[in-house]
Amino acid sequence: MRESSNLLFNQHSQQPKVFRGGEKKVMKKSLSLLVAIAMVFSMFASVAFAAEEPTTTAKYDELVKAGVFTGFTDGEAHLDETMTRAQAAVIIAKLAGYKAGVTSPDAGFTDVPAGHWAKAYVDFAANLGIIAGLGNGTFAPKAEVTIQELAKLAVDALTKLGYTLKEGVAVEGKVADWAKGYVATAVTNGIIPAQADYTVPALRELLVTATYTAYVALQVPSAITVESVKATNSKTVVATFNVEVGTAVANNFSVHVKDDVYNINVVDSVAVDGKTVTVKTIDGFDPEKTYVLVADGVTSAKNNLVLASTSTEFKYAETAAASIAFGQTTVADDTYVPVVIKNAAGNDITADFDLTSDILVETSNPGVVDEDLYTDNNDATKSEYSVVNVILLNEDGEATSIETGNQIITVNKTLATATTIKSVSFDGTFAKEDLSLEKSDTRILFVDVEDKDGNNVAADVTIRSQNPTVAVVDDSINTVFGVKAGTATILVQATFNGKTVSKTVTVTVKEDAKLTSLALELPNSKLVKDSGINQTLTVKFLDQYNEEFELAANSVVNFTINKDDVVAGLSKPLVSGNVSDSEVVVAGDKKLEYTLVPGATKGTANLTVELNGVKKSVALSLVEAGAFAGYAAVVSDTTLDLTPGTSLSSHPGSVAVSVYVKDVNGNYIDTVPTSDVQLVEASTAGDSAVDTNVDVVSAQAVGTENVVVQVNNAKVTTIKFTVVDTAVGLNKVVQAKNAVTVAEGADVFTALFGTDANGAAFVGYDQYGDKILVAEAQVQAFTSNASIVDVTTWTAGADAAGKTATLTINVAGTLFVVTVKVV
Repeated sequence: MRESSNLLFNQHSQQPKVFRGGEKKVMKKSLSLLVAIAMVFSMFASVAFAAEEPTTTAKYDELVKAGVFTGFTDGEAHLDETMTRAQAAVIIAKLAGYKAGVTSPDAGFTDVPAGHWAKAYVDFAANLGIIAGLGNGTFAPKAEVTIQELAKLAVDALTKLGYTLKEGVAVEGKVADWAKGYVATAVTNGIIPAQADYTVPALRELLVTATYTAYVALQVPSAITVESVKATNSKTVVATFNVEVGTAVANNFSVHVKDDVYNINVVDSVAVDGKTVTVKTIDGFDPEKTYVLVADGVTSAKNNLVLASTSTEFKYAETAAASIAFGQTTVADDTYVPVVIKNAAGNDITADFDLTSDILVETSNPGVVDEDLYTDNNDATKSEYSVVNVILLNEDGEATSIETGNQIITVNKTLATATTIKSVSFDGTFAKEDLSLEKSDTRILFVDVEDKDGNNVAADVTIRSQNPTVAVVDDSINTVFGVKAGTATILVQATFNGKTVSKTVTVTVKEDAKLTSLALELPNSKLVKDSGINQTLTVKFLDQYNEEFELAANSVVNFTINKDDVVAGLSKPLVSGNVSDSEVVVAGDKKLEYTLVPGATKGTANLTVELNGVKKSVALSLVEAGAFAGYAAVVSDTTLDLTPGTSLSSHPGSVAVSVYVKDVNGNYIDTVPTSDVQLVEASTAGDSAVDTNVDVVSAQAVGTENVVVQVNNAKVTTIKFTVVDTAVGLNKVVQAKNAVTVAEGADVFTALFGTDANGAAFVGYDQYGDKILVAEAQVQAFTSNASIVDVTTWTAGADAAGKTATLTINVAGTLFVVTVKVV
């Protein structure tokens, strides 16, 4: 191929061409599609081959079906053939959005005259500025395209459209000097695969592979948009999106009258179903007005797309009722039987009717379902029934022919059902499912059952052991008895309100624990002569499972020091002053602590601890003090707890800071008097995390803070303390609704936060992820109108019916906005 053939691709920018009328629109659309193509090439490696890769022939067939490739008359793909410049122009034009009938200004190529089969495509691509001729007014449509020219085509197209490609890494194959940069960029960005020779003509197989990847990726929208908005009844508007919606909450939407952003229709709730989001409002729509739905922050189910703020106008048109039916025929006690009224189009228009006056209720058992459709079940052990017919009335209060027909309505005490067995444990706290017990031990199995809303339900629980030779169960009292060492599968079933859920758990039965080893822990095995600094030896007793072993009553621990002049002795906390070589301990001990006192003679000694034939030794050294080398500050823990001593806490509320003189060998040779030690807090504010008093650091507030340790005002070190609070407390709040309705004089706080852990418009959670009741003292609020909602008393105004107030809520460190309408 002639060297000049690389001029198929533009090397220099061109002045934008002038388009006429519809041509300008077409070209704008084409450019937007090419921007999408630019996104495609960056996704080649990750998108195209995420699923099982189809064959090249299968890719070709799909592209022919989609109209990107035309195909040959013989039906073959001819993947092993080369492609021409005209064919390349056709493919790029189609991917760029070319449609039959589109006309573009004549590109002026003398060898692509009117009537040439590729004329429209070549003109289209040339006017996009992606391809060019040979510089002499010709295009050479029959000339073959090399792989390096194909790379230049892609890179130039993307660069011209302002897309940033990763910098290319030089390739090893044969490539012309002018094409090295293009090929490197194309390979690095996954546009074409690496080749041994890039100067050879490109086969159609390569074109098919690249085109298919682009085509597949182009099917994925690059943005989430609102396609349509329609009011289905006087209080419901449905927004349809171009992709499936992942997350949408009430705060993502607002509704107001056109040209009056302050005349709002309060959003009550939203529901997501595929590509649609149904938005329900508290206020009804006026058929005479135009409304605006503002959507912002809605996310897609895939690809992490986020909707930018979008406003869409809509109107509500009243429609006649065509049918009425029960929303459900099994309902809970102390509720209303739901009915659904639809128009001829099948839209739910129930909100257009007043169900207290627009229907007539015929009921066979008013004590179960009354004439207002209110339910009552006085027997929690069984369901109660009534045959009910609901007739729609006209504007004159007369019965119409639209009715539900007689239906049996079942009323249960509750509709909640068991949805999941959340946790099974032996300790009843459900902190972890540690289902292990020792042989001959009996443990109660606690089962935590929840409904679909995450609320605990009092389910009937049955348990059955599938390995009774290892563990047997007593189903009547939910106990597990260990028979022999091993594992047993326990089937747990929970039934509540007619729904049964199951879970299998594995119970491990261990051999009876016995002492198998000792662990000796010593901060430093070196004692320093004449230092007066003792060392604390901790002895831990471990069983065969490496767990701490509880000693029996009156267990005797023996210890032996082979050189009393090296270690002067042990100070035993439980038998003070006992000079014998044993110590009597009481039942329940899992570890003991001894104080090692430096002796008078430099050397090495062995300390041996023994209990019931189980021994452990540690070597101890007594050394001379070395030359002074500074100071060292020591604390037992740098994490402090505001609520120490509870079952959830493993850290102290305060610690003492000990400061020692150290020698050149790192040994502590003396204790610095407390009077010479200063502790300086990094923060002096009242909300600092810790408080210092002489040599003690105490937890003051959750957070972190540095404490500088000084000796006679000279810095020794900085210790970072972290303060936690393991006491159960409010950690975060989730907003479930962005609007509530309350009656005049009603308690607004209860409407917002509820009366128990399940909450209401807001739900609180503790630091362990469990629901928690939000207290009034934990909430700060501001109101847009105190006469409508007074946040100092949390009361709705006595004469505020029909009015709306906006509250700004500050709770758990987060600001929320909620609308309160008084009715």
